[in-house]
Amino acid sequence: MAQYIPIGSPVNAVEEEGIRMLRDELPDHYVVIGNFELQPANRRNTLEYDAVVVGEYGIWVVEIKGWGGKISGDIRRWSLDWGPVENPLIRTEMKAKALRHFLVTHCGGLPDDVFCESAVFLPLPVDITLDDPRRDKVIHGESIWRFFDDQKRIEELGPGPLLDGPLRDRLVACITPAVTEPQDRFEIRGYDIEAELSREDVPYREFVGRHKMLSSRNKVRIKRFEMDPLMPKKDRQASYNRIMRDMEALGRLEENPYVARAYDVIQDRTNKLVFYLVTEWVGPKTLSSYIEGNAEDEQVNGFEICSHLLRAISYLHSQGIMHRKLHPGVVFLVPDRSVPLKLADFDYARIATLPSIATDLNELATVGYTAPEIYVEQRDDYDHGVDIYAIGVMMVEVLLRQRLMTTLEDVLQHRAIWDSTRNQFDEELRSVLDRFLAPDPNERRPDMDHALRVFDERAKKI
Repeated sequence: MAQYIPIGSPVNAVEEEGIRMLRDELPDHYVVIGNFELQPANRRNTLEYDAVVVGEYGIWVVEIKGWGGKISGDIRRWSLDWGPVENPLIRTEMKAKALRHFLVTHCGGLPDDVFCESAVFLPLPVDITLDDPRRDKVIHGESIWRFFDDQKRIEELGPGPLLDGPLRDRLVACITPAVTEPQDRFEIRGYDIEAELSREDVPYREFVGRHKMLSSRNKVRIKRFEMDPLMPKKDRQASYNRIMRDMEALGRLEENPYVARAYDVIQDRTNKLVFYLVTEWVGPKTLSSYIEGNAEDEQVNGFEICSHLLRAISYLHSQGIMHRKLHPGVVFLVPDRSVPLKLADFDYARIATLPSIATDLNELATVGYTAPEIYVEQRDDYDHGVDIYAIGVMMVEVLLRQRLMTTLEDVLQHRAIWDSTRNQFDEELRSVLDRFLAPDPNERRPDMDHALRVFDERAKKI
């Protein structure tokens, strides 16, 4: 059993299990230093380390990931069951280089043949295929001893320099006083975080996680909102109202299959300006993927998607809810469920029975999907027609498998762009879509029942 020196605490159960496995399965003369931050010279930000293993020949910087199931990837990205992520070896190699530089600078007399290398440890069962020459640096639970206790190196070189106890102790004594417990880590009561999701242009951080006790819940989506402590009290209350509006809307729509279910609202234990919104995990794939022509999405046809979009928005409006910020990035495709899509992100929703959220109109704007009365005319007397317009644009894009408007210049020419595009559809579809995309909100009053019949009939023919 290796010596274990904890600087901080593991952030989740898988990381804790990974460190336990390293400690229990490595030889007595190995050292595992767990969970710390290092401040490299000439860098503003610290680097966070899950574990550092001091072995016989050198040091490994080990990144522990709670990823399981089927994984594939290359030198840049890995594909997991919930979406793509950066290849973790990229950042782990950077951390290894930083630690090596620190050791050379601060630990005099370190033998030249003592290496500092990177590794990624996956404690959960995994089926992994990597097109990456560094794939031998990815460790599974059953390969811990084989990876770290390199018999080939022992046979070629004999005993390693760090088998010498005093030298090993000096190296460890050089590291431990210079590092600190991670500060930018947070614990969400009742949940483990598996990974942070990468989404642009959103006012929150987003994670995929699991409930610690309710295994039947599977994965969850966690949105972390942090309010500015220097914000005026009035603006802070407006920010809080917007955060809560997401859960209010989801709660009212809980029984509808087109909406992600709401689970929890949790205030951070130590920072009262931080809130976590926990909702149903509906996967990583959005309608944007379908519009961009992803071949994996062919199992659902465009007319069927349009039918379900109409049903989803009709139900929202029947419950007195306007989404106000609809675009393909908030429509998640779930083809293995009872319905093929779910709506999410109701942060800016307007609910008829609740006070309206005072919102800068620019915050509602998503280029290409925002109705002209908001984006061009800057009117604040809009109604559910803003959602109708966004649905209309998305239906056109779904049927053509391409974006309709991508720039502000396009938006300003929205009437001309639609006039030049509509001829790609037959007369019946043009008549339906014209109603959804009418520039005048007073004319944007489509017959939803008729539109549903049109798309349903065409979906059945495919």
